Amino acid sequence: MSRLKQKRFLKSTAKGFSLAELIVAAAIMSVVFAGILMSYVRCMELNEASQNKSMAVKAARSQMELIRGSNYNTLVANFNGVPFNVTGFVGRGVSYVTVLDAKNTRVIVSLSWQQKNGRVYGEDNNLNGVLNAGEDANADVMLNSPVDITTRVYKRS
Repeated sequence: MSRLKQKRFLKSTAKGFSLAELIVAAAIMSVVFAGILMSYVRCMELNEASQNKSMAVKAARSQMELIRGSNYNTLVANFNGVPFNVTGFVGRGVSYVTVLDAKNTRVIVSLSWQQKNGRVYGEDNNLNGVLNAGEDANADVMLNSPVDITTRVYKRS
């Protein structure tokens, strides 16, 4: 082939991407990257929720141990419906003490908290430890939460 024919042959067979193809490819890549980014952000939120739930369980257990170590005769007066503060994150707990009989008491410790994104886990929407109007979603006259610990305390003879 002559040089001129060879140049024409190369020009006619050598193809690139058109502008429309590049725009479509960029749009597809944008959608894919947006999906990956949203998944990453959601994973970070779930990680924070998991960490806060672990801290809430630790705080609720600590409060439960404080209640267990207290004088049986003063449980209702000192702990029933009494809110308590937690450290390490934005949250508030409350304990409920119900006397079942002369030697048997049920204790429930519930802890609600707020995530950085503003979502509140638990029924205590304003995190004051007090049951306010509209907070009792299941009508049991208690603040409930994903972290509710229940135990029985028996009076030692």
